[in-house]
Amino acid sequence: MRVLVNNIKCTNSTLLVKFLKRIKSFPVEVFGSDIYETGYIASSTFVDKYFKSPSMDNEEAFIEFLNDLYYKYKIDFLFVSTDKEVRLVNKYKDNINIPFINPPSETIAIFQDKLRASYEIEKIGLKVPNIYSDIFGKEKIIFRKKQSVSSQGIYIVDLSKSAYIENHFSSDWFAQEYISGTKYVIDVFANEMGKPQLIIPRKVFEIQSASAFRSQTINNIDLIEQCKYIYSKFIIPGLSNIEFIENENGYHFIEINLRIGGSASAGIISSFNYIEQFLDHFVNGNPLEGLDTYMKCVAWNSIISRYYEETIILK
Repeated sequence: MRVLVNNIKCTNSTLLVKFLKRIKSFPVEVFGSDIYETGYIASSTFVDKYFKSPSMDNEEAFIEFLNDLYYKYKIDFLFVSTDKEVRLVNKYKDNINIPFINPPSETIAIFQDKLRASYEIEKIGLKVPNIYSDIFGKEKIIFRKKQSVSSQGIYIVDLSKSAYIENHFSSDWFAQEYISGTKYVIDVFANEMGKPQLIIPRKVFEIQSASAFRSQTINNIDLIEQCKYIYSKFIIPGLSNIEFIENENGYHFIEINLRIGGSASAGIISSFNYIEQFLDHFVNGNPLEGLDTYMKCVAWNSIISRYYEETIILK
């Protein structure tokens, strides 16, 4: 099986490459691409074949690049791993020859707009931080860019203490109540119909570079049930992750990312390499064993701490 992962300089794609290379039950040849020459990013040396690609900003050239790889190497699957790629392949889904898995267009439109996502989740009865149309008289608030990644597009300000605030009063941003509490990231693996087969809540202890650096797997029934409820309302096949914050008022939905999370390796190493089951299901067409079976494979209450490792490439 030949699998392509693009934009492999990013954390999401690098961890995908790592776990693709660990699959043992069937042969996997990992192809990778990015805008840099071989050796200018560490992960370009981790894949079996690396290609310098056009920028995704040059959409037509990038789609042509994908199709050229398909015709030359007969690639079996494209692993969509970044928010930008989710939007791009959805836009050109009828022109891309490599098979891939993506949520429906309506799901993408909802959850890649953080304001709309908050309204939609609130509509189905779950809590979200209060959304403000007027910040007069409010205290600590958070401005969020509607379409952004991780901590990008975030501006937090305490109105009771700040002499001035940055101008984020535009249609691209919205204001929300800032809430503190325990942060949870929940990794979800769903089948082709969007039904969860594995749900791993992780309590976050430390964040570095906008990603969960140290976390603990928690068999939290309330969070698991909330995730099952969300996935019964929206079609989200494949890999995704949800963020919640818990305080004295309960659990508050923050966002859903429609791709593998940058810290998903924590859930994988504390359970099993479900990237293998993902490919066996979506590419080979084999059935999955189901939520009850896979949830028993998680080492609950494990604390996972990540670390970075340097790589030197001799030119």
